[in-house]
Amino acid sequence: MEKNIKNVNEMIKRAKEIAQSVHGDKKDKKKYPYMSHIFDVAKRVSHLGKKYEVVALLHDAIEDAEPMDFKKEVTAQIEVAFDEEIVLAIKAMSKNPGEDYFLDYLPRLKANNIAKQVKIADSSHNLSKAHLLNKIDEIPLQKKLRSKYIKVLDELGEDGLSCEKPIIYQGEEWVEKK
Repeated sequence: MEKNIKNVNEMIKRAKEIAQSVHGDKKDKKKYPYMSHIFDVAKRVSHLGKKYEVVALLHDAIEDAEPMDFKKEVTAQIEVAFDEEIVLAIKAMSKNPGEDYFLDYLPRLKANNIAKQVKIADSSHNLSKAHLLNKIDEIPLQKKLRSKYIKVLDELGEDGLSCEKPIIYQGEEWVEKK
């Protein structure tokens, strides 16, 4: 495996391969392909540059890789393929076991600008699809998630409420609800 891929198209390709190996055919709470979330977050930061896009593609890779041996393998693949700036941002995106989300994880993440921007995109995506949890038994979860993501976005310096732009899954991608 090539150490620290330099070609941006190869970086994106490798990031997609690693993300696919972790998330594969997994589905989210509403049974939408989890990779569609990954691709939407990457699209939301693509205007900031390819490094942001790579981090977005891999923002859940380390945290979601299971079992532990696979997590170590994924981490090693990331460390080999990408430069230190990207690796540090991906690791900043990964919540560590035992970390309090607001007291430990977010302050650590905020110290890395790439991770912070990707987390804003990630949280905005999650907030913007919370409206889909609309069955009577899902309403408590919807309220809990909306509250969490608004608070996260506020903590990251955004106006959380204004980041909510309802999206729907259409044609194999997330699009703003009209």
